[in-house]
Amino acid sequence: MGKNKKLRRIPAKGWLGGVCAGFAYYFSVPVWAVRLAWTLAIFAGMGFGLLFYILFWIFMPKIEAPSDYSEATE
Repeated sequence: MGKNKKLRRIPAKGWLGGVCAGFAYYFSVPVWAVRLAWTLAIFAGMGFGLLFYILFWIFMPKIEAPSDYSEATE
């Protein structure tokens, strides 16, 4: 992880609230992998994944897409 990375939502790169895009950037993984993991968590965890997504959407600060977003999430 980069020194300056902070966990933030990136609505410009997301489908809904940008939560998955923010996690993908923070952990430097492809955004499709985060979306897949989150979808599995929703169905496998009796809906707790959806609850956590909504909470992150509400409480996680948002930013515009960083300039190195594409490099970090490929």
